[in-house]
Formats: sequence, structure tokens, C-alpha cells
Amino acid sequence: MKFNKIITALAFSLALGSCDFLDTVPQDFVAPENFFKNADEAFMSLTTVYNRLTRQEVYGNVYPLMVTGTDDLGYYDRNTLPVGIYNNNYSTSDPDVLKLWKFLYEGISNANFFLENVDKTPDMDESVKTIYKGEAKFLRAYCYFLLAQCWGNVPYRTNTQNTPTDVDLANMPQKEVLENVVAEMEEAEGMVGEIDAVPAGRVSKSAVRGILARVYLKLAGWPINGGKPMYEKANYWAKQVNKDSKHQLNPDYKQIFINYASDVVDDTYRESIWEAEFKGNRQDAHQGSGRIGNTIGISNGDSSLGSDGYSYGFISCTLNLWDLYNDLDGDGIVDEGFEEGSMNEREHPDVRRDWNIAPYRFAKQSNGDYVKFAWGYKGMPNVDVNGKVNEKNPTIAATQYVQRNAGKYRREYEKVLPRDKNQTPTNYPLLRYADVLLMIAESENEINNGPTQAACDAINAVRERSIPNVAKITTNMNYENFKQLVKDERGRELCFEGLRKYDLIRWNDYLGNMRSVAQNTQDSRWDNAKKFAVSYANNATERYMWLPIPNRELGLNKLLQQNDAWK
Repeated sequence: MKFNKIITALAFSLALGSCDFLDTVPQDFVAPENFFKNADEAFMSLTTVYNRLTRQEVYGNVYPLMVTGTDDLGYYDRNTLPVGIYNNNYSTSDPDVLKLWKFLYEGISNANFFLENVDKTPDMDESVKTIYKGEAKFLRAYCYFLLAQCWGNVPYRTNTQNTPTDVDLANMPQKEVLENVVAEMEEAEGMVGEIDAVPAGRVSKSAVRGILARVYLKLAGWPINGGKPMYEKANYWAKQVNKDSKHQLNPDYKQIFINYASDVVDDTYRESIWEAEFKGNRQDAHQGSGRIGNTIGISNGDSSLGSDGYSYGFISCTLNLWDLYNDLDGDGIVDEGFEEGSMNEREHPDVRRDWNIAPYRFAKQSNGDYVKFAWGYKGMPNVDVNGKVNEKNPTIAATQYVQRNAGKYRREYEKVLPRDKNQTPTNYPLLRYADVLLMIAESENEINNGPTQAACDAINAVRERSIPNVAKITTNMNYENFKQLVKDERGRELCFEGLRKYDLIRWNDYLGNMRSVAQNTQDSRWDNAKKFAVSYANNATERYMWLPIPNRELGLNKLLQQNDAWK
């Protein structure tokens, strides 16, 4: 049974022991003496920690779309340029910033409540209790990782708020928060179950190990710059993920994301190590849906009962992403033969391109039907959705790559019918084995000042899965070129999975890469009607590498200080 199904079936909408982390009045508090009477109640309390991550205020929409949906590879495809995180146009009173902050701290508060009270549960198997405690510790640490990554210095609390006035807590430096995160995750690793022994969606040893590698990479990079010792820790934990050979790359890249949409647990390959799980479409009693595929999806205006899935198509690709796929040999330069409109571009060998960058959209024919309508290439017949040739411009004059939406999450594969206009059951990847292999490649290169055989084996496995007969990367590549290859390969493999923005920041590449997006809007291949994207790219100043601490929290907590970028 999916873990999120358990959550929604319980209809456990009140957050046990939760309060707005820095609020003055606890809300929905359940006294421990009235709860934890048996193992089922302990489990229900644990579900409230998971639940906060799967809310639409976190992984259901705000984090994937608004916080990390736009970077150098994807832009917000609307000319209205609203105030919002996705346009680098927000303030200390932004409601979505507040929502993310609030629900991450609620997850922490729920974990604190659980950990302080679970030992009071009578007649509970100690081994089960240990697993539950490990999961709660990891989830608490993961919430703090997201907070420190997004905001920098943040309040750190591992006990419940005991009185209405117990709200004043100073910021802890980002480095100390992350050090606490890895310490708690390392403790949790010895407590949680193996991936083949826990239900889908639950935290496993593989998930803890992989996320530990991710946090150590953050500690290694900007702004903490922990360097080689942190890369060594990242390398160790990344290699621990598959020490028992429980994970493989799914040979079919596309199937990974079809599984996310169709609620399939892949117990054969286990490439998907941890995912945010969503349930239903809110047309029944279930309230556990997200909006993955609806906001980040392929444009479709059909909201009828028979629709393949309504989608706003908010995120489209940049030329930066398009050109990454045209560098097959991995030298950082677009390969000869991929000129505009060439056959190479039409029949691209990397299967990831036409999955991640949608080669079609859903368009309405004159009879009212919505159909898949393919994007064209230079020199092809310029026909409309009804098959009629444009007499004035009978051939397509230029490829229009940047009109193509992020195609990774496709609603047509959803099994919950009829498809709701806005609510989807599509899961969101939090950790894949391909990411783990790329972390091994990166850390090996950093530790040894050049690629080792282990680094080459790891990156070759990822590349060979999706590019038939691609040339192998060897240890002859130097440190700098291999480092750039890892960065590019992470873009090709993991785009639109919520990782790119903070990868760029830890590499200290964010501002430079966003300037390149602005420059590319002047390229002849960038559609004139989409040049508004230059505003988003130019807005990307150092301030917008961070989220501001919400004004509301600053007003409640007298010891809390705004982060330096927003003072």
C-alpha cells in the first residue's frame, strides 16, 4: 500500500502537536496523554510528518514549480510577468514563501512531538518503534536541509513548543544547521529499514544514504566551501546507497516518469529511491493530490471529462537546455551537424531530449477535438492543427525550441479517471539512482583532482542508458572538463526535478548561468514572442539566490533576524 494512501485514508487533517513554528498560539494540539495509546496511534502521528512534505505548499506545487521550477534550463512561460518566486520578483511578504516556511516547520514540529512521545506507547514492538523514530529523525533533518538551503541561517529547534510564549529563537548559521542535519541523518541511517523491507514512499536506508551525499555536496560547495573533506563524505555515502546491489538504472528512461504518473512501484530496478507520493484527484474523499503535471506539464486547454489532462504548461525550455542535448561527446561544445533544422536535430539520439522537452502540445481542432500537435523544424511544411498549409508561409521559417514545455510529467499516463482539471496523482522524484551515480562521479573528480575509473564508470552508465553507442568517457579527461561534463550531465538527466537551481548555487554558477539565459534570448532561435524571459534572467541577482524570511515570522519572533541578502 502506498504510504500516502494511508495518510489520506486516515483523514488525519489536524497536525498532531503542531503549531505554526513561531506562532503565539498552538493549534490543533493533541495532548500526549490522550494519544499514543497503541502502535496504530503512533503510526498516525508519524504520518503527519510525511504529510507536511506532500502538501501542495511543499512538494505538491510550491517547491517544484515556484522555488525550483525556473533556472537556466527552464523559464516561466507567461508574458504577464507576475510578482512571484518563479520570476525572481518577490518580497518578504510573498505568500508562497510563507507557505513553504510554515509547512516545513510544521513538519519539524510534528517530528518533535512524535519523538518526545512515542516511547510512551504501550505494547509496541521495539524494532518497529526504532524504525519509526529513525524515519522521524530523518524527516526532521530533511526539513531543516530544505530550510537551510533556501533561507541560509534559520532557527533550529528539536523540542516541541511548550508554552504560547515559547517562540523566540535566534537564527543558527547555515553551516551549523547542515552539520546538525548530517549528524541526525547518520543516526537515522542505522535505524530505518532497507528499501526492500519498507512500503513505497517510506524512508529507507538507501534514501538516507543518498540524501546524506546530497547534503555533504552542499557543505562542500558555496557558500560554506568545505572542500575535499566534505566531498569525501559525499562520496562515501553515495557509494553506500548500492553497496548491497539493490538498485539499477531502469533501461527505459521514459518509464521512470510513466511510473510516477500511473502509480507504479518499480521493484525490479528501484531506480526511484524516494519520491513524494500523491493520491487521487480530490473528486472523492481523498485530499492527497498534488499539481505535478498540471502546472509543470504539456500545455493542454481541454478540461473535459475525457481530457488527456489539463495543463497550464507554465515551464518551457531555454536554449541552454536544448544545446546541452546537442553536445553528445560531452566536451561542452554543441557538436557539428546540429545546426538549426538539421536531420540530426529532428532525429536526436538522446532519448531524454524529446521526453524532457515536449515535442508536441495539445491543440484544439476546428471540430472541437484536442489532439497532439507536433512542433516542427525549419524547412518542414507549415501546417495548422487541422492540416491546412499556411499559404503565406508554406514552410516553417525557424525552429522555435523555446515554445516547448517541460515534458517530464505527462498527465496522459494518469490512471485516476476522469482527470481533474487541476489536481493530479502524479508523484514527484526526490532521489533517483541516476542522481546517486552522478554524485559519485562528481565527488571522485573533486577528491582526486581528476576523473578516476569509478567516476567514468558512473557517468558512462547514465549516458549509455539514454544515448545508444555514445563514446565512453575515459580517465584521459582533465579535472576541469570532467567537472563541466558532470554539471551538463546533471542538467540533461535531472532537469525539472527540483535540483538544478541549488546545484548552480553550490557550484557558484547561478548568476553566470542566468546571464547566459539573458544573452540567449537574443539568439535567432529564441522565438520573438518569448523574449519576455529576459526579465526573469536579468532579475537573478545575488538576493534571489535566497528566500527572504517572511515578515510575519520576524514580527512574531523577537530574536529572529532577516538573512543578509534581504536586509
